[in-house]
Amino acid sequence: METILTTTMPDLVSPIRISIQGCEYLVDFGQGVNPRFHRVNKEKHCSCNTPSCPAIDAVREYLLDGGQRAPDPLPPCPICGAKVSRDPKWDGKYTHELGWRCSQGGVAHFLQQKMERIRKNWQEHPFLIPPTPGYPGVRRDEILTYEDLLPVYRKAAAEGYDPAA
Repeated sequence: METILTTTMPDLVSPIRISIQGCEYLVDFGQGVNPRFHRVNKEKHCSCNTPSCPAIDAVREYLLDGGQRAPDPLPPCPICGAKVSRDPKWDGKYTHELGWRCSQGGVAHFLQQKMERIRKNWQEHPFLIPPTPGYPGVRRDEILTYEDLLPVYRKAAAEGYDPAA
């Protein structure tokens, strides 16, 4: 979404264009200004590293006039603390969690963090079927998997057991 801001900056002939890109505001001062494009983040820092950049004032005026706010940036990677970026390919289909990738560890840090969260959830909620009065419930660790039963099946087959009979 792009908004054209008419402002009272005396040096500028063309109107200022402000759009949202990622978690920042892209301010376009037009061809007559160098640098033409400035990126202003939510901490009021401009990409040109000038503390009193007019792009910061332009974004402030844009927001006061009811302009759309940029989304909040993602928190740092929980594994290594590096910067993360959105990766929609890894959005949770059922959990509706936003996917991301770490600038240092890539998508492996996203998956590592997700597996850790699943492991903690399983430890905190051990029951597949919770207990009720008169019923002990069924814990996840009480369920046998295919891998658990494979030696039993092999032994039975060696002794001549035929499941089809």
